[in-house]
Amino acid sequence: MADLEKLLSDLPYIIDELNFNLGNRNEIKNEILRLDNILAELNNIHEEIESELGFEEIKNAAMRALPFLGTVASFFIPGGFLVHAVIAGGAGLLSQKFGDTEAEINLSDLQEKIDEWIGWVNNLKEIAEHILHDSVILTKINNHLHRESINNNLQKIDAKIKINLSLKNADLLNQQIHQITKSQDDLVKLQQRVNDISNTLKNSEDIYQTIIGLSNFYGNSGFALEWLDDEHGLIMSSNGQFDSLEDVIDKCEYIKAKIGELILNSNNIKCQAEEVLQRLENSRNRKKDYKDNNLQSNPNQELQTEATDKSNQKIYIFKSSILITVFSTVILFFFTFIGRDKVPQIQQLISNSNQKENSITNVQAARKIGMEASLMVQNPPHPPEVWTKAQIKWQKAISLLEKIPEGTSVSEQVKKQISTYRINSQALSTRILNENKATENFESSQELAMKAAILVQNPPHPPKVWKEAKVKWEAAIKLLESIPKGTFVYKKAQQKLSIYKTNYAAVSTQVKD
Repeated sequence: MADLEKLLSDLPYIIDELNFNLGNRNEIKNEILRLDNILAELNNIHEEIESELGFEEIKNAAMRALPFLGTVASFFIPGGFLVHAVIAGGAGLLSQKFGDTEAEINLSDLQEKIDEWIGWVNNLKEIAEHILHDSVILTKINNHLHRESINNNLQKIDAKIKINLSLKNADLLNQQIHQITKSQDDLVKLQQRVNDISNTLKNSEDIYQTIIGLSNFYGNSGFALEWLDDEHGLIMSSNGQFDSLEDVIDKCEYIKAKIGELILNSNNIKCQAEEVLQRLENSRNRKKDYKDNNLQSNPNQELQTEATDKSNQKIYIFKSSILITVFSTVILFFFTFIGRDKVPQIQQLISNSNQKENSITNVQAARKIGMEASLMVQNPPHPPEVWTKAQIKWQKAISLLEKIPEGTSVSEQVKKQISTYRINSQALSTRILNENKATENFESSQELAMKAAILVQNPPHPPKVWKEAKVKWEAAIKLLESIPKGTFVYKKAQQKLSIYKTNYAAVSTQVKD
């Protein structure tokens, strides 16, 4: 048994490493060796459990007495309430790898779970070996892993566009226009890349094409295959954050809308810059011509013209008519730069961007609230008020999701989330009822015990008094025994139960049947 306890104490750390990190040929070879070691450790634990199950007295016993449970308890998520929190916000270990379990688990159940983990290791090994021996897939993945990630790429382009135009320096303004033009080229390329990723992830039924699409999305940030869950599908991790495949697809949709906005904003800025540059060049040319023609006859005229031009320039820039000119130029440039065939697509992106952004904001807010609710109910038991506060948060998250209209790209995801959140909320309703009932029974038992104790103070007493006290102790004991295991007052009830039974036995000796 000691060997098994030692092996089980390492189990959470083994399962935490049960993933496949994508990389180059040598890195994949190392991953296969690492997975082989994990497989050997799991098989070893499986054999030890098999040996322990040979003893009839242990076969159905819960493992609450084993020392390893204190370590594992922090990884086991009671009731599965942290599933969404883990995926949305990231945590050291996916709850799906352990499954939805209570604080106690028997050896037979754990053996079944280990069988599942062993199967997942073999799947990961098969994927790794296939990639290793398919040079086309391996080359595509490695090329993608050397590129900037989609998120980082977008942030860098966005930073280059957010500039303060130099309205007085023509040379610097020229450099800024060149920078904006280059950023627009990069945005168009990024948009095509995101489209390719989104189409691949949405339409591919082949795991290897999905992995290629994911490597294109995460780029040099890297990622690992963590788990395959019936509800969320394939789950990945990157830089400590967990994403389901659906999360990545949603991020692609958001990024496409963001790119459309940046293209329009950059066109606006660029047109303003070109208009100001044209005015600066016209002003400079007029000053030069005037100087050449009139400098000798009227040396003071240059200063007067310069002052006039500066005044006119300021007035022109800030007159309302410049807005009309800039807007016309924006439209003209938009058609020439983007291309007439792409205008409807971009217009559609922009028209839907506000609705999409609001929907995603609500989804993210709901997830955050759901995570808060999940964290509140970690490591039960809790008093009823804690479960009630958590339920309120689940209901608030559901209300946010219900505001999202049909037809958005996140509609299907929202339906699933609402369904899951409602299940969690309903589970909490049941838990609250149980906790309230347990608390009520505990308090009633205390009242009965106090009355029974008062009855038999200052003996001797007639048989009727002893019998009445016995009935009250018996009723108090039944109330305590009705309190379910896992409720907040269960531990206190067990402590009181021992005392009440002792008192009941003492009183019973005074009662003659």
